[in-house]
Amino acid sequence: MDRYLHLAFKSDGGHSFDDINETSPPIDTQSLVSGTNRYKFSDFTEKILQLTKLTVLNDDAVEVALIPERIENLSDAFTEVYKSTDTGVPSHYLKYGDFIYLRPYPDYSETDGLRVYFNRPASKFDFNTFTVTIAAPGVLTLAAHGLAINDTVMLETDGALPTGLAVDTVYYVVATVATNTFSVSATKGGTAITTSGSQSGVHYLVETSKVPGIPEIHHPYLAKYASLPFLIEKEKTQVGAIANQIQIDEDAIIKFFAGRNKDVKSRMTMRGVLGR
Repeated sequence: MDRYLHLAFKSDGGHSFDDINETSPPIDTQSLVSGTNRYKFSDFTEKILQLTKLTVLNDDAVEVALIPERIENLSDAFTEVYKSTDTGVPSHYLKYGDFIYLRPYPDYSETDGLRVYFNRPASKFDFNTFTVTIAAPGVLTLAAHGLAINDTVMLETDGALPTGLAVDTVYYVVATVATNTFSVSATKGGTAITTSGSQSGVHYLVETSKVPGIPEIHHPYLAKYASLPFLIEKEKTQVGAIANQIQIDEDAIIKFFAGRNKDVKSRMTMRGVLGR
């Protein structure tokens, strides 16, 4: 996923790549404070990989795009350019370290008045801890799990699962699903598994039916790229062929994202049409 994001962000033109699992656009805000020109970048609540645009609301609550600057390109010393005696509606910003500096200093306050547009990471499907009862059927508990009937999960543990459940095995969520609890079956639509015996340690599960937040045509690339270290370690004969296919896939991914801004055509004037 990290390699894919690198290719997508580097190659994307007029559109920002985003995880299709997200439910809101990659925009975050902080409040603008009168007399304060320095804002901590990590205070934005979202995880930001790449800043694409920064805006402020002016004193009439109208959004204004800021012009980015680089510290090495400032004609004068930083303190001379970004000085507190200059006040008004900010027009420029400088991102340096974990801070955003605005100039001129805002002479007004505005709730959610500093707005960032950004690229964010795709969601990775981490293992979550769960508990399970010894019962008929066994009930798994995971707060706000978000699973639905026929979703699939895989289980792991640093101890021992109860009899009836095994690690590295795909299980299907069955009809007893609730907000924080569910039961599983070995087959789709099958009977919920009864657990017995004893258990120990901490148990983990990952949802295997969740779709990665990238275009479906690129899912095979993820599988090939993920398999390569194993093939190399085990000295499998397929290493060369898979490595070559990965390169072909990456070239295709770069072309896919590089071409996404080609849908914006230049405007055609009547003069240009008549002058042919």
